[in-house]
Amino acid sequence: MTARTDAAPNAATPRLPMVGLLRALLLTEAAAGLALAVFLSLVADVVGDRSGIADETNVRFAAGGAFLFALFAAIASRGTRRRRGWAWTMAAILQVLLAIGTGIAIMVAEWHPAYLLGFGLASAVMLVLSVASVRRALGQG
Repeated sequence: MTARTDAAPNAATPRLPMVGLLRALLLTEAAAGLALAVFLSLVADVVGDRSGIADETNVRFAAGGAFLFALFAAIASRGTRRRRGWAWTMAAILQVLLAIGTGIAIMVAEWHPAYLLGFGLASAVMLVLSVASVRRALGQG
């Protein structure tokens, strides 16, 4: 039987704390996205009863987007663990989508300080992605 070539980094691969921080931030985004998807699904039932089917559909669409974001954040975290080059690109694209989604939420819904969490997480991940050791570890530098 032959050894797998896509196995996790071995003991000779140095551990980088910033890559671990990036993974933790991506997993935090995945958990928050999943929680948001569940919350929006619950809200959609209430909105559908009060406002009608069109508003319920819009909220369910947003819940689906939050679920997909959570899924891709988890995938990017896994790619970061395996030090895949595509993980850097996927994480950067997810942060742009998070900032755009938060901006849309601010324009559509009533202002709430929780919206700052979306911008804060996106900013934190982009700062970690721009660190030289992370870029080198993920094949970007």
